[in-house]
Amino acid sequence: MGHVKAAYIFTDLEGVAGIDQWDPRLADYAAQAKGVYERAELQRLLTGEVNAAAEGLLAAGAQEVLVNDAHGAGRTILPEELISGVRLVRGINRDGWLLGISRRFDALLQVGMHAMAYTPHACLAHTQSRGYRYRVNGREIGEMEQAAYLAGQLGIPWVFTSGDLHACRESEAFVPSIITAAVKEGLDEQCAIHLAPVDARALIRERVQLAVQKAGEIAPLTLDGPVVMEVEREEAWPLAINPYAERVDAHTLRYTGATFWEVFHAAFYGRPDMPLPD
Repeated sequence: MGHVKAAYIFTDLEGVAGIDQWDPRLADYAAQAKGVYERAELQRLLTGEVNAAAEGLLAAGAQEVLVNDAHGAGRTILPEELISGVRLVRGINRDGWLLGISRRFDALLQVGMHAMAYTPHACLAHTQSRGYRYRVNGREIGEMEQAAYLAGQLGIPWVFTSGDLHACRESEAFVPSIITAAVKEGLDEQCAIHLAPVDARALIRERVQLAVQKAGEIAPLTLDGPVVMEVEREEAWPLAINPYAERVDAHTLRYTGATFWEVFHAAFYGRPDMPLPD
């Protein structure tokens, strides 16, 4: 059997096969039939890929699978359609990003992932919000790396990514031995070549099992301190900024700390002293 007994699945939406439009939940037609139909389709497609990853984990011997519904409002996965054996963490007003994470987890897996902002040809690429660019110690990063650095500080390796081919290549640039499953190939912001969902799920199921076998060979993604994170946005920052930020110029804020955990929680939650979970 594999090296993963407890697995943490971090999910997003934009990297799922069959999805090449922005989530309509905030569109002016969100409550109309068109918006309800579109979002329901996105939810079904994501839930299918999450189930496939969970099936791969359980088949490979995992005893615990915790899924973080991390996209947007945190209510994108359809709980009723999840397979048995999975637990789901979701909801708004979160006090942290990797809800329920702890040192007991043996691996971080990421499902439905998109490439970082401004990646050429990538489908639905962005970092946190559209129009933002993140750099850590001078290297540009996306949401996948943010999650992986947080998990890495707890000693948890990032072993698997499914999503856009551009996201998979990005993952491999940070963790060369990571296992990936490209379920679509982005051609432009809202355009991609997709696998049929049934084939995307089969690929995820198969590659997750390989990731479990390889997990013991993959080191956690970590950073040597001090850590400097710069957040640049297309629109100028307002006069009132995060008290933990230093204004570099009109478009760039800088956060500095001993660890990525510290600077991330300072930037997003105003909590540079956020304790590490046990």
